Amino acid sequence: MDIALISPVNPFDPRDGHRLAVLSDVYAALDNNLRLGIVSFSYGDDHESVVTSGEHKRINAAGGGFSLRLLRGLLKGLPPSAERFYTEESQRQLSDALNLWRPRVVLIDDASVGGFIPLVRDILPSAKIVLRSHNVMHDVRTEQSQRTQGLSKPAVKLDCDRYIEFEKRTVESCDAHWTITDADAARMLDLYKRPAECLSVSIAMDRYQALRLDEGKKNGFVHVGTMDFRRRSDLCSFLTQDWPRVLGADEGAALTLAGELRGQNIPARNVTYTGRVKSDTDVYSRGRFALNFQSSPGGVKLKSLTSLAAGRTLVSTKEGVEGIAIASGREFLELEGFLSNPHLSQILRDVRATQPIADAGRQYVSERHSRACIAKQFLRLLEGIPA
Repeated sequence: MDIALISPVNPFDPRDGHRLAVLSDVYAALDNNLRLGIVSFSYGDDHESVVTSGEHKRINAAGGGFSLRLLRGLLKGLPPSAERFYTEESQRQLSDALNLWRPRVVLIDDASVGGFIPLVRDILPSAKIVLRSHNVMHDVRTEQSQRTQGLSKPAVKLDCDRYIEFEKRTVESCDAHWTITDADAARMLDLYKRPAECLSVSIAMDRYQALRLDEGKKNGFVHVGTMDFRRRSDLCSFLTQDWPRVLGADEGAALTLAGELRGQNIPARNVTYTGRVKSDTDVYSRGRFALNFQSSPGGVKLKSLTSLAAGRTLVSTKEGVEGIAIASGREFLELEGFLSNPHLSQILRDVRATQPIADAGRQYVSERHSRACIAKQFLRLLEGIPA
């Protein structure tokens, strides 16, 4: 076996950005004809999935709500949000897989499973261990801790503090560190004083090529993606402050929000919530514009990349395209500039007004985020792991 990939999620059930990013890593290895073994965790709600190639071992994560995980985390000395991976059974199953496969490289595909590094070192002392980061969790968890109020704040703060320390130890104990953007690599270096390199993500263009650029309501907007505590706050701000400006320009404008939303739906005029969907292409076909209203930096913006691949005209904050080499007015439209455009009513009526931008956005993803492109990045980084 060339590579063993350990992930907290099943990449063959690509329902969200995290799983799509792990799947990109899987394809990058397979496209280089590397022998791959995958260990992922299951939570009892996995969709039916097809393993396209490689060996795949799925381990059941421990169950229970946050209160139970908080207690177990306290007893284990682990972040409550990550402790469910570290059971006697999971250690046994992972040990069996590693002893059977004997990989040369072990890819820790998220800091949350970085606690397995000592086990990997014991079983495979000569293997190289690579941490694959999907975000700068130090910053994500710091923001979460600061935003949380009420009775849950002490528990959330404990979890966040422990997770930040967990990320630090994982960064310090790996042989190489691959972040998902150059900006994340720079931030990790600033935080932990260890260099990291960027491995971006591939987008399955074949899934989106069938979508016509003029498909969907000409004044229709879509947003595809899970909305956690941070994104819910961003959504609330957008619906309160920005969406009325769109409706002021065109009272028939409509917004479809697809994906899991933390908490109850936020009511707003001409806004529809679909919840989790089987295919994002069905959602993209409903509107000409795709929105990304996030206000927090860090991580790769998969919803922005898939929006561009789908041929939608992306309207985004600058944070929503951080780490993507595109420019407002060329491949996307910056949100505030879009809303303040005196010709907004005309733009919403005229499909041709934004078609060149949609064309350029789709072309960018095709050229910079194809599987072939990311496979080359992957091989270069793999060959550059320090001896």
